[in-house]
Amino acid sequence: MNARGAPTADRAKPQLPTKALLVPLAVMLGLLAIVLRLWYLQVVRGEELSRIAVEKRTVRVAVPPPRGKLLARDGTVIAGLSASLVVMVTPAAIQDDLGAIRRLSSLLKLEPAELQEMIREHEYRKFLPFVAKVGLTTEEAIRIEEQGAFLPGVFVRSEPLRKYPFGNAFAHVLGHVRQPTKEDIERLASLEDLPSFVGQTGVERTYDVPLIGNCGHDSVSVDVRMRPTSPPVSEPPIPGEDLETTLDVRVQLAAFEALAGRKGAVVALDPRDGSVLCLVSSPAYNPNVFLGRLSPSLWSQLNNDARPLFNRAVAGAYSPGSTFKVATLISAIRSGIVSPATTFVCSGSTRIGNRTVRCLGTHGRITFQTAIEKSCNVFFAELGSRLNREQVVGVAGEFGLGSPTGVDIPGEVGALLPTDEWLERKGERWYQGDTVNLAIGQGYINATPIQMANYAALIANRGVAYEPHVARRRGERVEVDRVALDSMWWDRIVRSMVQVVESGTGVRSRIEGVRVAGKTGSAQTGGGRKPHGWFIAFAPADNPTIALAVVVENSDEGGRVAAPIAKSVLEAYFTSRRSPSGDAPNSGR
Repeated sequence: MNARGAPTADRAKPQLPTKALLVPLAVMLGLLAIVLRLWYLQVVRGEELSRIAVEKRTVRVAVPPPRGKLLARDGTVIAGLSASLVVMVTPAAIQDDLGAIRRLSSLLKLEPAELQEMIREHEYRKFLPFVAKVGLTTEEAIRIEEQGAFLPGVFVRSEPLRKYPFGNAFAHVLGHVRQPTKEDIERLASLEDLPSFVGQTGVERTYDVPLIGNCGHDSVSVDVRMRPTSPPVSEPPIPGEDLETTLDVRVQLAAFEALAGRKGAVVALDPRDGSVLCLVSSPAYNPNVFLGRLSPSLWSQLNNDARPLFNRAVAGAYSPGSTFKVATLISAIRSGIVSPATTFVCSGSTRIGNRTVRCLGTHGRITFQTAIEKSCNVFFAELGSRLNREQVVGVAGEFGLGSPTGVDIPGEVGALLPTDEWLERKGERWYQGDTVNLAIGQGYINATPIQMANYAALIANRGVAYEPHVARRRGERVEVDRVALDSMWWDRIVRSMVQVVESGTGVRSRIEGVRVAGKTGSAQTGGGRKPHGWFIAFAPADNPTIALAVVVENSDEGGRVAAPIAKSVLEAYFTSRRSPSGDAPNSGR
């Protein structure tokens, strides 16, 4: 600028409107990109995208097949079906719609947070509907259907649900069903679709696939809010297979009622083929509750200190106490320590090394028959002092102790037998006092009730046992354990066990008209607690058709508590098999 304020030559040059040009140019380029994208989508990929759009608007919903029934040995339905109205929720369609969640929660009488938690639990299969509530009334179902326009991915249908007519009594042997978890999806990966409920425990779990059958399908056209736009096209399901079991309803109910909620178990077998006549664990639970959502209070009850979900019959491990003395006796017979004339003097206790073993009575000079009948600790402690661990453990292993029996119920354990491998793994040293303890069924030895029922069956058969099974096998039996011993010895052992019931520690198991052979046991638990009471038995003694084991935790001596329970079970068994003349048939079937 000059002194008079006139513009300079530079200011006189025209300026390009840069910003004014760039903005329209950017808009034009953006519009061009949109046009090109639309052309690409509509012309180049139009047919493909139209097909995808149609496919995405067709929902294929699995239609669960009726689950196969579970039948007792006489054909009684012990797990059946009952039609129920259920509400199905598809997580992907509703999880972000808080209004729909609040509306459905109100209709289902739930807190919105509860429904949201259910939706989160099924996030792993969010495009598949899950059962949000069972047992809807007709009025509830109508209200939900009326609100369908505001409830995306929600519908009501009738579904045949599992029904356990005997409730708690068969809980641990049959198990229960519930909605599938991630683990179930992996376990049942061979199935094209999963039903709303699958087996979780017991027979329901073992035979899940044949019981499930094959899902059918409803193909439904829906709008963007997952609402049906046309009637479904249906492919019917194939029902699951019914499963015949070997269970006897009367025997099962008698065992359940005799335990009366006390912690313990009863297992009864047909020794001729391993058929499971009853399998009860107590306390039990109602398997029907798993069809619906478990409230926090109910879940707490199922997981309390009594552990009602725990299957004591196949997974409860207890010292066998004096029931083990038969195995000790056979070890001594094989080792040449005992003959029919062998005697020891029982003065009420004996001192072996630095250990004093006490007896319940003072029996004087006795043979092994009286020692079995009176359950004399002194006699068997003397045998233990003359045996070594390998001799006792060897015979116990032949009885099947220390290994699962192979019963077709999940969760079975092998319990504890002090083998070389076990000692090495635990880093334990073994002393002669441990063998003395082992000889009377205490110390480093545990057994499950089903193992002890199998043990009783092996004695009943004079040396052979068959694999326990709940599913009926037509003419098939699998030998699993064998103990070789001269028949003369087996006869003497059985006679001594008959005396246990006739005049010994097991008199509370006597029943009219049937010779019962049995053995009591009391397993010390320490800590000032009462012992676990055991009783094993089989009958009729000369032609056994039932063998059983009873254990009651922290109860009393086996003869006081477990033997009366065995009596109830045996009475139920033989009452249901009486012939018109009043005699128990030999077949025991």
